[in-house]
Amino acid sequence: MRKASAKTIVPVVLLFVVLAALAAVTTYALSLRSRNEATVPSAAPESFAPEEAKALRTAVPETPSPAPTLAPIPADPTDDPRTERTVTAPFWSEGGITFENGYKSPTLSVTVTTHVDSRTFSKALVYYVADIYVSDVTQIRTAAASGTFSRGGSGKMQAVSKRENALVAISGDYYSVQKKAIVIRNGEVYRKSISSADICLLLRTGEMETISGSETTLNDVLERDPWQAWQFGPSLLTEGGRARTSFPNTSISPGNPRSCIGYYEPGHYCFVLVDGRQKASRGLSLKELAVLMESLGCKKAYNLDGGASAHMYWKDRVFNHPSGGGRKISDIIYVAKEDCPSARFYYGKDGADK
Repeated sequence: MRKASAKTIVPVVLLFVVLAALAAVTTYALSLRSRNEATVPSAAPESFAPEEAKALRTAVPETPSPAPTLAPIPADPTDDPRTERTVTAPFWSEGGITFENGYKSPTLSVTVTTHVDSRTFSKALVYYVADIYVSDVTQIRTAAASGTFSRGGSGKMQAVSKRENALVAISGDYYSVQKKAIVIRNGEVYRKSISSADICLLLRTGEMETISGSETTLNDVLERDPWQAWQFGPSLLTEGGRARTSFPNTSISPGNPRSCIGYYEPGHYCFVLVDGRQKASRGLSLKELAVLMESLGCKKAYNLDGGASAHMYWKDRVFNHPSGGGRKISDIIYVAKEDCPSARFYYGKDGADK
């Protein structure tokens, strides 16, 4: 055998050296890649089983978001019959305070809002809502213009309201022009006769009821222990709180200025006054007034003396714009600041103060 020459051996040796160097570099690069992949885990592929994906996600834990603070769930008041008439109201914790459109005290909250609406009934309309919370139903009071419900008489809304130191007031049921209609005011019975018109009873429990005068008796009314009883009407809502659609026994259905009282729950009421017979406010029919009271969320609503008698007193003055400048009224329904001297009553059966 012939020996390989130096010219043949040298190129072969160099080839092996180069191949060995390439292999070493490749091995080193693969080792670096393996270490990097081990340091940062990759996201779980879609084909992973749920357990494997969960394990990968928990490899790098997320910072949890703070849990929201939830308001406590109030207890159902029906669980305890003693709380059925508890009113949750925005009362003020200390002495009475007056703000731009309301008044608050530890036992009373009144907020008065003005509404300008030309869409709901397709005509110009201005109405006022006094949202009222009281801790005691006796804060819903009535007063006769003459000073006693034992006799008739009339007076100006502002004068009567000022005399009573009323915080907010509306016109009543004009009891003095009715010969036959029950009159119970501030717990006293002044007239026992009952007509066929609807009756509104504000009970000492704080509840409000509306009943037909033709379907009740004086004993039925007295057994309910009313704090106030008005007979003018009509009632505006059904037993389910829906707007009535017919008012067959009344002649005051067309659009007019309106005054009414609404009921939400014991201790929560509203006075509503609608301006009318004016370019800026056309007034409402009884059907429209019923729709308005339903839209306010009332469970009961009762129409009071309207027309030129429709007045609302607020901020020490007549707050609305009565038709034709208004007329004298026979009585008011009002709320007084409990810290005012208005707590004196004019309503003795004999006409004397008591």
